[in-house]
Amino acid sequence: MERESLPFLLQQVGCDELFSLVRLIETCSDVQVIQQPSAQTMMLPIEDPVSQGLFYGGELLVSSAIVRVNGAEGWGMVLDEQLELALQIAILDGAWTAGVEIKAINGLAEKGKKIHEQAIEQQGRQVAASRVSFDLM
Repeated sequence: MERESLPFLLQQVGCDELFSLVRLIETCSDVQVIQQPSAQTMMLPIEDPVSQGLFYGGELLVSSAIVRVNGAEGWGMVLDEQLELALQIAILDGAWTAGVEIKAINGLAEKGKKIHEQAIEQQGRQVAASRVSFDLM
């Protein structure tokens, strides 16, 4: 599992599962909150397909947090105002970097990957069901 994909995949899993793993990590590790979770806006860069340049398409509301787990920094950012989820993701990211509960974190990430793949398949089925056959019209 690559660290860059952890935050997105972990967000797909239910908060209860994340919270129980975070509580386990907090009992066996030194967890320090460097930046309390906060909501903020972030500019969304979009690539112009013609000029290949970037422009800002708008703002997104995000929540982010920074922690340190056994000396290793962890960072979490999620869409919308979800302060607790941002903190949980940051702690799991820091724990993964510090080598704490890597198997459990990777297991949750794999579960999140499956959930995401199933959601994409479901969306594909819904789109395919709405397909219009102009030959029959």
